[in-house]
Amino acid sequence: MYRIILVVLLLTVLYLLLRQMFRGFTTPIRDGRKKSDSQVQEEEQDQMIEDPVCHIFVPKRIALIETIGGREYCFCSQECSVKFRSEHPV
Repeated sequence: MYRIILVVLLLTVLYLLLRQMFRGFTTPIRDGRKKSDSQVQEEEQDQMIEDPVCHIFVPKRIALIETIGGREYCFCSQECSVKFRSEHPV
């Protein structure tokens, strides 16, 4: 009788240990909640934007953003901004 109880106890402990170990390998289930405004803003800031002059992709977070002729442009540097303004006068 004691052997059966001991085997059941050991199998239960083994099951719990294996379940805990494999939990780290699974992806979390999304609960369907909407993203907060700060999460949306962070994702938007991490978006890669192409510089219209040198065609380098830079994160919007560090890009130089200027409004030229009513349109917003993102540049990788001040030099690209100046070059763009000289090639496209308003």
